[in-house]
Amino acid sequence: MYPSLRFKGFSEQWMPTTIGAVSKSIDYGLNVAATDFDGENKYIRITDIDEESHLYIEQNKVSPEGSMTDEYLLKEGDILLARTGASTGKSYMYRSEDGKMYFAGFLIRLRIKETVDHRFVYYQTWRSHYNRWVKLMSMRSGQPGINASEYSGFEFYIPTIDEQRKISSFFSLLDQKIVKQEEKIKQLELFKKGMLQKIFSQEIRFKDENGQDFPEWETARLGDLGSFIKSYSFSRNMEGEGEYQHIHYGDIHSKFSGIILSQTEIPSLIIDSDSSYTLLEGGDVIFADASEDTSDLGKSVVLLEVDNRKIIGGLHTLCFRPDNRLDSLFLHFFTQTDEYRKFIKANANGVSVFGLSKPALSSLEIPLPDIKEQIKISSFLYKLSRKIELLKRKK
Repeated sequence: MYPSLRFKGFSEQWMPTTIGAVSKSIDYGLNVAATDFDGENKYIRITDIDEESHLYIEQNKVSPEGSMTDEYLLKEGDILLARTGASTGKSYMYRSEDGKMYFAGFLIRLRIKETVDHRFVYYQTWRSHYNRWVKLMSMRSGQPGINASEYSGFEFYIPTIDEQRKISSFFSLLDQKIVKQEEKIKQLELFKKGMLQKIFSQEIRFKDENGQDFPEWETARLGDLGSFIKSYSFSRNMEGEGEYQHIHYGDIHSKFSGIILSQTEIPSLIIDSDSSYTLLEGGDVIFADASEDTSDLGKSVVLLEVDNRKIIGGLHTLCFRPDNRLDSLFLHFFTQTDEYRKFIKANANGVSVFGLSKPALSSLEIPLPDIKEQIKISSFLYKLSRKIELLKRKK
């Protein structure tokens, strides 16, 4: 095999190999429970591997319970693969800076031969070829999974050791840039969270254009600050190249910033001409009124720059149109505070699927500054949210 894109100075053919052929050993992890972190011995489980970066998650460190043997101790360059559950195939490469670490039973360790660059093998697990293989291999009755023997049979092509190292070094540099980018995003998200709490607790106040204090805040029920709009319970088979667009609860859960601009993709919908619906307008706020997780219940998105599009609220949404006393973005950012999340948890109903009723949401107490202060607050938080979103797009 000759890849279409290569570094200069390399012309040798790539040869087929397998995980089993490049590994000194393929081992299952330690089958013991986790206990409080003892300050030295870390215990890595599937859930301790970040879904996006594949790095070890430092928060909530734990240690293995009982006695520990070096048999399960990770060494520099060891690769871990998740062998069961929804995360089957997820990978992690151990780095000495992660500390003294033992690996758990639902993980499989690859210890790579010295004649092979372990990073090159690890980067195979980032490829779509690997993801397709995992999906196919893990399709079985019951819970998905891939055992050690099956992992050993995963096939890929490998160049000379010098070309492996050249490729790995290139991707390592990219990894470092991504980690730095993610750290920037994390710091900005923490800053935004802190500012949200300080602003809505009135620890921080804005001034008017003359540098004077705005009037004291009031409170009002959401239902007294606007009106709810009829949403349309469409069927999934009605999606298509229609002139209407719809927003349903799944779209709200997946929106990062919660702000939908004119260029944002919203699914199209074909609807009957005699259907009853109300078109949404710029500034309307749409809430998710159903979710399997209370952390998603009540999430909101706000429509901006709707232009002439025909947008309707869809399945499991509550669509709210604020009056001139309430700024839409101010309301949206209030739904990101701890106070609002407490309200949602207190008013969620259901067992496996949680719901939020219109009367409950109508009763929500909204802190209400002067509309000019609301706009100053929402403008500040909007710019911060957009900066975070742009950083995420650069990843």
